Amino acid sequence: MTDTHGYSGYTYDIFISYARDDNTVLPGETVGWVRQFHDFLADWLIKRRGLQGLKIWFDDTQLSGHLYFNDEIKQCIEQSALFLVLNSHNYRRSDYCKKELDWFWRHNQQRGGVRLGNQARLFNALLNNIPHQDWPPEFQGLVGSSLHDAPEKSSAYGQPIPVTDFGQRLRPLVDSAADLLEEIRQQQTPPSILQAATPAANKPSIFIAHVADTLKPFRQRLVREIGDKATVLSELPPPFTAQEHQQQLTATLEQAHSSIHLLDQWGGLAVQENADLTFPRLQASTAREQAKSSLLWVPAELAAEDMEDEAQKNWLQALEYDARPEGNSSFMRSSRQALVDQVHQLLDELNATPASSQTPARVLIDTHNMDQLHAFDLAKQLATHAINVEFTQESSDPTHSLENFERNVRQANHLVVVFGQVTHKWVKGRVQTAIKIASSEVDMPLKSIWVFALPHCHGRAELKFPPLFRVNWLDNPCADGVDPQVIERLLSECTEAST
Repeated sequence: MTDTHGYSGYTYDIFISYARDDNTVLPGETVGWVRQFHDFLADWLIKRRGLQGLKIWFDDTQLSGHLYFNDEIKQCIEQSALFLVLNSHNYRRSDYCKKELDWFWRHNQQRGGVRLGNQARLFNALLNNIPHQDWPPEFQGLVGSSLHDAPEKSSAYGQPIPVTDFGQRLRPLVDSAADLLEEIRQQQTPPSILQAATPAANKPSIFIAHVADTLKPFRQRLVREIGDKATVLSELPPPFTAQEHQQQLTATLEQAHSSIHLLDQWGGLAVQENADLTFPRLQASTAREQAKSSLLWVPAELAAEDMEDEAQKNWLQALEYDARPEGNSSFMRSSRQALVDQVHQLLDELNATPASSQTPARVLIDTHNMDQLHAFDLAKQLATHAINVEFTQESSDPTHSLENFERNVRQANHLVVVFGQVTHKWVKGRVQTAIKIASSEVDMPLKSIWVFALPHCHGRAELKFPPLFRVNWLDNPCADGVDPQVIERLLSECTEAST
């Protein structure tokens, strides 16, 4: 079982569920119809639509019996972004296929539903001309993609289209899948800015935690309503490993004056290593242990007897009625407007606090995806010293990645390039680009450039930089973290720049 992520941030981008009898080898062919469908779909999405790193789950083995539901298959389903059903009469007769569809549906209903906005993460691709009333209940209300040869509005049985028609007939399905995967990927991208409050603007920093899909509109409303009174930190879309997420979360909470957690009957997105733990619950539980204030809210009308998710029900009841840990957390059951009013009151109190005379330094951490864990640990330590920490944001398009990097360099006081598993050529290119920008523009805020070297980096001896702009080295001896003593020189320069 792989734990690497696909294009969308999930372990698998697309799970293809099909009946084995539909993967027949037609005359003149050497592989089955479903296998050719899989290969065509993957080729189109990767090569034509540029979804590099795309991962499609497709099982062409012969599983033992229609009634046996493999635990590994179940885990693959819950870690898939999209669920594509090759719906046929064979599929309708298969108990095994029904179990796959049922598991995806139930698992995602517990996380807030199978929809993302107006789009469904469940695809119904029809290999036979099956009437709407005979579709599985999960497909009611959805539109099917016709991949059969029966005439439109006829009652003909229909057979799967020939492979030669894939180019024309798969276009709508491919476009929908690609657009939805891109939207999911953007939601799962780590926040580009871990932003400390800016005392000069007298705006407190507020962290509004990740929510289940059902509460996203209310979260957006809350962000809009308090935007003139607070700096709203990034939502922190969840990476799918708990360790990586916990590092980002801790760094963000340390910068926030207060955190707000919107909760309802749905648990939200599950943590990869623990299907019983969701990211909204993880964020709320972590915030309750902090010394800073946190506000946990549920709708006034939410009743325990209406909740289908037993784990979410028990957790919310414990939040509301059990003894709270020491700290400054509060639980609120109210209308949405009452919560908005409460948050406004909180911000009025925070804004009345005298501001500091210092402006925090802005540090840009430039890291490749392979070295993100160390970068997040570094950001966490810098954030404890009231420093604005930003990350470069990688894109599947190299041109966009470079543009993001150059734009961020122009706004930073200090640049830190993380040198771990990446090549020395990558590090050299980033530093040289920053030096070029700093030397060609007037009034650049960039004061210093640092290379944060990890124990496993290779090629340090080959890194030679021009003397035009001094490049500092931070040699971190820890393979699993950041030595606080290593960054003392960087902290010293950041403090001098902010006074």
